[in-house]
Amino acid sequence: MPEFGAACRGEFLLDPAIAHLNHGSFGATPRAVMDAAEGWRRRMETDTTGFVRGVWPAAVAAARNALAGFVNADPDGFVLVENATQGANAVLRSLEFAPGDEIVFTAHGYRAVTRTIEHVCRTTGAVPIVAEMPAAKIDDDFVLETVGRRIGPRTRLIVVDHITSPTALVLPVARLVTLARERGVPILIDGAHAPGQIDLDVAALDADFYVGNAHKWLFACKGAAFLSVAPRWRARIHPGTISHGYGKGLAAEFDWVGTRDVGAWLSLPDALAFGQRHGWAAIRAHNNALCAHAASVLMSAYGMSASGPAPMRAHLAAVALPLEGPADEPRALALYDALFARHRVRAPVMAFDGRLWVRVSAQIYNDRGQYERLAAVDWSAL
Repeated sequence: MPEFGAACRGEFLLDPAIAHLNHGSFGATPRAVMDAAEGWRRRMETDTTGFVRGVWPAAVAAARNALAGFVNADPDGFVLVENATQGANAVLRSLEFAPGDEIVFTAHGYRAVTRTIEHVCRTTGAVPIVAEMPAAKIDDDFVLETVGRRIGPRTRLIVVDHITSPTALVLPVARLVTLARERGVPILIDGAHAPGQIDLDVAALDADFYVGNAHKWLFACKGAAFLSVAPRWRARIHPGTISHGYGKGLAAEFDWVGTRDVGAWLSLPDALAFGQRHGWAAIRAHNNALCAHAASVLMSAYGMSASGPAPMRAHLAAVALPLEGPADEPRALALYDALFARHRVRAPVMAFDGRLWVRVSAQIYNDRGQYERLAAVDWSAL
């Protein structure tokens, strides 16, 4: 049985003096996967031209197919990108919007994707429609009702997170996809946090578009992510950088957009193998239990609540801070910096819904003592 917590911390490069409770933002890559990525880089440098022409196409296809198989996605509509934001941009900037068209998204969306929606609306005349969902009221039915009310006759796209970034909630995306089908509106699922954190089945969801990161919860190197496109849209979606493969299909267009670092993509099979060695089901069970403990400890210490009900949480939890006064980004960033400077704890502080929240992650290198260290922080003294 694989050991988790401090026993496996040496498989990562993490500084042991720091309580790393922010796996969700950028992930942490195991040493073995980093070594595999470096091996690909060195191999390329022995004969770069020969590698690009003779090795790269098949190696990318193998990595792409391995990841598609892991998340059960149709390989014909599955491409690799560098991050979920890049994949979302490819969708949002490929679709056509007319003045007055509407794009519906939630207040819990990831800021980079929200900014992309704002940019597309500004340049096309489309209208951004935000579904507000107060953290105190949220549950699956409330999400469905709130998003449903914002869909109208001019809605041309719905964008929702599978697992929200600021509030750490697993949204009912299967039901949202059904709702979108009933209303005749395409839907883009931002699954940046989903692969590895939950048992993801992209084909079963059958969303029009699904983007996900591999560098967060799948142990891949930074720069490994995917975009899955339903058959009816594949001829219309293009990468942000148009290159040699334009017009030759999704794989040809996305696989090569110019010279790039090969390591992150080609070491994807090694990242999946790392998770398999520890057992994906065991990893999820450990992380879910550890996250539940973290939320309980923090709520008890702070006398505050977590965002959403427990069934909507997996490896992430956001707990309100016992602070009054401004709940804005400058204060949140100042608290984050002070938390690290004084306590050597990495945990993002978010301003959302009129409150300040601390978001914690649970990964196999974490242990209960790290969350108790965070629970002991006197936030009013930071």
